[in-house]
Amino acid sequence: MIMTGFNVCSRLRIMKKWIIVTVVMLVVLVNEWLSYTFTAVRWPSVPSTQGDSVRVLFAADPQILSFQSDSEPAFPLNLVTIWDADRFVSRGFHLALWWTRPDIVVFLGDLLNDGSIFNDSDFNSSLHHFRHLMHIPNYVKHTIFVPGDNDIGGEGLDQVTEHKVRRFFSFFNQTTTQQYKFVDFIQMRAMDDYDIATSTLPRKDGRIRVLLSHMPLLLKTKSTIKKKILEQHPSFIFSGHDHGSFHFKASKTEAHAHEFHLLREEHHVWEFEGAGAQLHEVSVPTCSYRMGKQDTGYGLAVIEGSGKVLYTVLWLPSRFTQLWIYLTALGLILTILLFGFINPIKNFLFQYLRAHHHAFTFLKVTLKYHRV
Repeated sequence: MIMTGFNVCSRLRIMKKWIIVTVVMLVVLVNEWLSYTFTAVRWPSVPSTQGDSVRVLFAADPQILSFQSDSEPAFPLNLVTIWDADRFVSRGFHLALWWTRPDIVVFLGDLLNDGSIFNDSDFNSSLHHFRHLMHIPNYVKHTIFVPGDNDIGGEGLDQVTEHKVRRFFSFFNQTTTQQYKFVDFIQMRAMDDYDIATSTLPRKDGRIRVLLSHMPLLLKTKSTIKKKILEQHPSFIFSGHDHGSFHFKASKTEAHAHEFHLLREEHHVWEFEGAGAQLHEVSVPTCSYRMGKQDTGYGLAVIEGSGKVLYTVLWLPSRFTQLWIYLTALGLILTILLFGFINPIKNFLFQYLRAHHHAFTFLKVTLKYHRV
C-alpha cells in the first residue's frame, strides 16, 4: 500500500511538471512566434497598379529606451522592461522589412526616447544601439531619419538648440532632402517657430514631392509653417508624433486641414490622389507599445509616377494582450505549485494526528471532565 501511494504521488509530481512545462512552452510559442506569423500572413500586399513605383516603409516614434530614463522602474526590473520594449520594436521592424522589401525606409522622428537630454557620448552610444536594433538590409536604397522632439527638443521646456540639430544630422549622416526615381523627399522641421531649416529643391515636371515631418503639418496654424509648406509645393505629407493612424485633407492653396479621418481598419489599402487639388497628410502610428497604445504598427506607401499613393498600416500583435497572457499563465503555474505544497502539508498533519491520537483522546476526555 505504501509503495502504491508513493507511486501515485510520484506520478502526480511528474504530471504537474509536465503541465507546467506544457503551459510555458505553449504560451511562449503563441506569444513569440504564432501571433507574429499569423499577423504577417494577414498583412495586405500592395503591388503597384501603374508600372514603376517607389515602396516606402515608415517607422514612427520607436523611442528606443535608455537606462537614464526616469520613466523606467528601478534596477534590475528596468533590464527586463527595456529589453522587452526594444525587442518588440526591432522584431516588428524586421518582420515589416521582410514583408514589404521597401526601396526607402523613413523614420518619422523620436528615434531615441531621451536623445534630446543626452550628452554627445550618451547620444552616440544610444545611436549605436538603435542601429543594432533597426538594422537596414542592403537592398534598401535610402534610409531617411527625421528628427523628433525627443531627439532634438521642441516640446514643453525642452528647447531646440543648434547643437542638438547639428548633432542629429551629423551622427545620422543626413541632409534635409533626398531624391529617388521620380520622388523628392523633403524634411520639414515644425517644432520651433524661430527657425525652420528646410532646403528647397527646384521644381521639375513629372516629379512627386513628399514632405516628411515628425509633427503633423496640416494642423498647424502658424503662418511661417504654412508659408514653408506652400513653398515646397508638396503632393503628399507623412508625419508621426501623435502615435495614432490619421488622415488629414487640405487644399494645396491653403495647407490647413479641413477634413480628418481615422485609418484604423485592418488589412485595408487606402488610395490617395496626390496630383489633384487636394493635399493629403497621413500620420503613421507608433511602432512601440511603450507609448501606451494598444494598436501599434508600421506604415507602407507605394508611390506611383501618376501621383497616386497606395497606403496601408501593418498592424502588430498587441503586446499588452501578450503580457496579460504571460501573467495569467504565471498565475496558473503558481496555483499548481501552491497545491503541490498543500498536499504534503495535509499528509503530514494527517500522519501526525494519527500518531498522536491517544494524546488527543486524553485531552478530549479531560476537557469533557472539567466541563462537567
